[in-house]
Amino acid sequence: MKYEYIRVRVDKNNRAMNGDMESHRETIDRKATAGARYEGWFPVTQGPAGKTVEFDLVFEAA
Repeated sequence: MKYEYIRVRVDKNNRAMNGDMESHRETIDRKATAGARYEGWFPVTQGPAGKTVEFDLVFEAA
């Protein structure tokens, strides 16, 4: 079994630091169309307050 990891950075340009949590959907949909199966995510970078800044989307390769 082979996995593919795609790094996603949370866009935190707004003043409240809530970040854009929808940009990953395009990546998941695109990979699903190509036949890959979404397996989950893993946080890889956190900011000083402990918020996730970057995460990897994990896919099982088609």
